[in-house]
Amino acid sequence: MPVTGSTRSALAVFAMVTLAAIFLRPLMPIDETRYVAVAWEMFHSGDFFVPTKNFELYTHKPPLLFWIINLVWAVFGVSEFGARVVGPGFALLALFLTARLARQLWPEEEGIAGRTAWILAGTLVFIVFGGTTMFDAALSVGVVAGIMSLVAVARTGQTRFWLAFGAALAIGTLAKGPVIFIHLLPAALSMPFWGRQVAPSVSPITARRLAAGIGIAVLAGLALVLVWLLPAIIQGGEEYRNAILWKQSAGRIAQSFAHSRPVYWYVLALPLLLFPWVWMPRIWRATWRASWSEPGMRLLLIWMLSAFVLFSLIDGKQLHYLVPELPAVALLIARILPSSRSGRAWFAALPVAGLGGVFTLAGLGIVDAQQVTVLLDPSLALLAVGLGLLAVCGLALNSSLLQGGAILSFGLVLCVGAAVRFTDLYDAYDARIIGQIVSEYEDKGIAIYGDGAYHAEFNFAARATRPFAVLDTLEEVREWQASHPGGVFISRLEHFRLPEKPWKFINFRDRPYGIYRTPESTSKESLS
Repeated sequence: MPVTGSTRSALAVFAMVTLAAIFLRPLMPIDETRYVAVAWEMFHSGDFFVPTKNFELYTHKPPLLFWIINLVWAVFGVSEFGARVVGPGFALLALFLTARLARQLWPEEEGIAGRTAWILAGTLVFIVFGGTTMFDAALSVGVVAGIMSLVAVARTGQTRFWLAFGAALAIGTLAKGPVIFIHLLPAALSMPFWGRQVAPSVSPITARRLAAGIGIAVLAGLALVLVWLLPAIIQGGEEYRNAILWKQSAGRIAQSFAHSRPVYWYVLALPLLLFPWVWMPRIWRATWRASWSEPGMRLLLIWMLSAFVLFSLIDGKQLHYLVPELPAVALLIARILPSSRSGRAWFAALPVAGLGGVFTLAGLGIVDAQQVTVLLDPSLALLAVGLGLLAVCGLALNSSLLQGGAILSFGLVLCVGAAVRFTDLYDAYDARIIGQIVSEYEDKGIAIYGDGAYHAEFNFAARATRPFAVLDTLEEVREWQASHPGGVFISRLEHFRLPEKPWKFINFRDRPYGIYRTPESTSKESLS
């Protein structure tokens, strides 16, 4: 299927916005800095099976994201930018595949692929998390590829598409773990409900054929994953094996280790998760009138609602966990709104205009932004961002409904990014400031206060080739300093500080950090 001009335009605009966002903000601690640090240690060690964080086993995520970052570095050299284009690259691929899926489901409908691409590209949460160095865009590639494979199975009955479904399961597993089954298994198990209508001429999908096909897919996916998993669990030992096979998969579902939220949390998050489309009454009316007996719509309904319900029942919840369902939302809206030229995004523009008004008033000094954080300075930048948001609303309201919605999301991402880049927020969240200071002292030794855990925020910025020592008590610090003359110790001062004055004060994440230098000639007694 050829790529239409509308699809190409959506891909191009999405690429430009996500690349611009890279320059408008630093790597965000603690997630992005941690994942790039893991990729860096993989590059430095040459071990592509067992990831490490601060040179200790890192069991929280599979290696696909780290592999692709290392591939980019192998070709173009190590750089922060090289690492940061990988997430948007996966998002672009997911966007392209979603447009192809639209043509696959409704080949007779003109313009369906282009509308789908613009809707997904203009979904705020997809832009934000598709532009980050995280795992959800890569997982979305696996999910959309899996749905495409299931549709192909329903239309042809050919075993090769079950093998393709297995490959999609492997992509998702290597991207974020067995959670791929929550996204794809309901659609596979319900194929007799929606698949028979997709291709009436194909033999009915019986329970036996379905079980055999899913079995083939799972075995094929497992075979691909085992190419990594077997060497990893052998090399990583018992601790890595237990964490990968239980704690980070079934254990997370049984009981969340973080982000515990009530069962109704995703319902409350819908206005943000589906912005701007959920703010458009015309889409609600079209959804109510939609023909849900259509096989493609049945598939989308199962895909969306099953994941929504299952993730609502799981204890741990984050907004980005449902990013792989946003392609289904885009497909649904594109199908129920065959005409994207009529209507205006009035209601969706209201929150953007409200935010623009707040920024404008803050820039004029009428609203005191310093009460939120002293980092919202200078005021001229706030004024420019506020006026920019208001201009985005004006442009959106002079465009068609779908294009106006996309303009709101793109403009919001760029204007908020500008608020970060041109105020003190940028430097305060840039791990490179501390990382580059301490990198000069690596041969002397680098230590950091544990604060419960250290997430390797500074390892990549420092291009660390050995671990930061993580210390929790004054006694540990003094012993470390005595054995590392000339070394540096980093501490978040509101949690822990030494009696002496820090060598440097740094504001990191809007919190005071101190860097202490140990004298070149010292002993534990002289430090007491």
